[in-house]
Amino acid sequence: MKTKYIRLIIVSLSLSLFTFFGCSDDVSDGKEGIIHFELTYIDGENSNPIITFLPNTMTYAFKNGQTIQKVEGWGGVFKMIGMSDTKKDSVTALMKILGEKFKYQCRLGEDSFGYEPLEGCKIKYVNGTKEIAGYKCKRAIATYKDQKFELYYTEDIKIENANWNTPFKDVKGVLLEYQISMFKINTKIVATKVDKIKVDDSEFDIPNDYTSVKKEKIEETVYKFM
Repeated sequence: MKTKYIRLIIVSLSLSLFTFFGCSDDVSDGKEGIIHFELTYIDGENSNPIITFLPNTMTYAFKNGQTIQKVEGWGGVFKMIGMSDTKKDSVTALMKILGEKFKYQCRLGEDSFGYEPLEGCKIKYVNGTKEIAGYKCKRAIATYKDQKFELYYTEDIKIENANWNTPFKDVKGVLLEYQISMFKINTKIVATKVDKIKVDDSEFDIPNDYTSVKKEKIEETVYKFM
């Protein structure tokens, strides 16, 4: 009889631990988590000394049709955040620099921020796959003017409008490796890790201590320091 009770206690504890530490359905099926990216500046420090101070990492959290992308550099002096909400059809760009805090808002897909548009860029889907951050990614070739570079994307992470803030909006998958120009600096972005964890709803709250401005004001401020 005592053995039976001990077994029941063990089973109960096991179920409790699984409930506490286990992933929710959204986490396990790729609908919620955080992607970590590494940023590499292709042109090198010799082309632009400011590259020395630019961030080398970026995070991208996603949940329930919401995303938040964060880049921070200069020891916290500079921070850029891009937020999207497909349910509200809204995009918010936040920038903090030397104590100034600016906010720019628009509709989803209306205007990109940070990335320079690649008008006339052609994307060709080709054979070949590559594993990145534990995900099997499909390959594509982007051609823009005299440039040609590879894109890798996965369909196993479920983010709606994942590429809303890049020139590659038409790619039907989450980009885990791509190349872009951010504020006239050529940058390669590669995922290093995907955390399949629950993301707190408060992560997507828009702070109220940022001043609303036009996109041009934010870009003007950034270029002033570039």
